[in-house]
Amino acid sequence: MAGKRKFHKAAAGLITAAMILGMASFYSASAFDPEENAREQKKIAQENEEYKKQIEEAEKSIADKEKYSQELQDQISDLTKKIKKSNDRITELNNNIKENQKKIDEKLGAIDDRLNLLKDRLRTIYTAGDISTLEIVLQAKNFSDFIDKMELVKSISAYDTELINGLKDELKKIGKEQQKLRNDKASVEKEKKSLEQNKKKINDLSAENEEIIAELKTEKEKAENSIAENEKRQDVLQKALDDYNKELAEKARIQRERQKQREAERKARAEAAKKKAEEQTARQNQENNNDDADTDADSDADDEDNYEDEQYIDISGNYVWPCPGHTYLTSTFDEWRGANNHGALDIADGNIYGASVVACWYGTVFSTWETCTHDYGKFSSCGCGGGYGNYVMIDHGGGKISIYGHLSGVTVSPGDEVVPGQLIGFVGSTGYSTGPHLHFEMQYNGVRYDPLEEYN
Repeated sequence: MAGKRKFHKAAAGLITAAMILGMASFYSASAFDPEENAREQKKIAQENEEYKKQIEEAEKSIADKEKYSQELQDQISDLTKKIKKSNDRITELNNNIKENQKKIDEKLGAIDDRLNLLKDRLRTIYTAGDISTLEIVLQAKNFSDFIDKMELVKSISAYDTELINGLKDELKKIGKEQQKLRNDKASVEKEKKSLEQNKKKINDLSAENEEIIAELKTEKEKAENSIAENEKRQDVLQKALDDYNKELAEKARIQRERQKQREAERKARAEAAKKKAEEQTARQNQENNNDDADTDADSDADDEDNYEDEQYIDISGNYVWPCPGHTYLTSTFDEWRGANNHGALDIADGNIYGASVVACWYGTVFSTWETCTHDYGKFSSCGCGGGYGNYVMIDHGGGKISIYGHLSGVTVSPGDEVVPGQLIGFVGSTGYSTGPHLHFEMQYNGVRYDPLEEYN
C-alpha cells in the first residue's frame, strides 16, 4: 500500500500532464469548446447586468429631469400670468394717464381762461394808469416767473390776488398727479421687465433640461439595443451548447446500448458455460454410474466449484476497480487543495467519457441524482447534486459507503442491491467538473479515507 502511494505522489506531474492531454484529445474531437462557451455566456450576462444598471440609472434620471421640467413649466406658466397682470396694470395706468391728461387739459383750459381774465384786469389797471405794477408783471420771463413776480405786486386788488393763488394751487395739484402717474407706470414697467427676464432664464433652463432628457433617452436606447444584440449572441451560444449536449447525450446513449449489448453477450456466455457444465456433469455421472455414491457426490461438488470459478471474479477480499480499463489518476486522495485534502480519487483519460462505472463492492444503493444536464467542462459549480452532478451512493454496511460522481447517466435506483462489478452508470462531466472524469470517494462512519486502501 505504501509503495502505491509513493508511486502516485512521484507520478503526480505525469498524471496531471496525462489529464491535460486527455482533455485536449476530448475537446479536439469537436470544434465546439464548452469552456469558452461558458466564459462567453458569463461575460455576456455580466455585460447585460451593467447595461441594465445603466438603463435603471437613465430611467431614474429621466424621471427626475421630467419632474424638474414640469416644475419649470409651472414656473413659466406662473410668470406668464404675472406678466399678463403687469400688462393689464400698464394698460390700466395708460388709461388713467389719458383720463388725467384730459383733466389736465381741462384745467389748463380753465387756467387760460383765468389768464385771459387776468389780462383783462391788467388792461383795466393800465387804463387806470397804474404803470408801475404793470411793468413789474410784464417783465416776467415765463409763467412761473410771472407767478413769483405777482407776489411782489401788492397793489393789485384783493380779487386779483385770489385769482393768482387759485392758479398756483391748480398747477401744484396737476404736477403731483402727473408725477404719480409717471412713477406708477415706471414701477409697473420695471416689474414687467424683471418678470420677462426671469421667464427667459427659466425658458433657457427648460430647453437645457430637455436636451439632457433627450441625451438620457438616447443612452437608454443604446443600452437596450446592446442588450438585444447580446441576447442574440446568447441564443447562438446556447444553441451551440444545446447541440453539443445533444451530441454528448447521443454518445452516452450509444455507450449505454453497447453496454447493454455487452451485458447480453456476457449473460449468453454465462448461460452457455452453465449449459456446458451441466452437460459435462451429466456425462461424468453417466460414466461413473458404478462408482461409490460418496465419490459421485465429491465429483459433483468439484464440478460446482468449477462453475463458480467461471461465473465470478475471484476478488480475494479486494474491491473491484470502479472504472474498468481506465486507471489514470488525475487527482489523489491526499492532493492538497488550499484548505484541505481532495478526499477522493479522480479517474480520467482521453477516452473516458461514457465509460462504464461499476459498483466496487456488495451493497445497497441509498441515494442517486440523475437530473443534471450540465454535462460539460466548467470552472464553477452548476449546483446540481451538491457539486457531484449526477451520482450514485452505495452503503456497503459496517459504516462504509462509496460515492461515484459527475456521471453522464445513472442505471440504478435507491434500494437496489448491487454486487461488485455491476454497472451503475457512465462517466461524464456533470456538476462541478472541469472535464470528463470519475470522482470515486470512500467514507467510513462519515469520514473520508483513501479508496486505494481497498486495493492492496
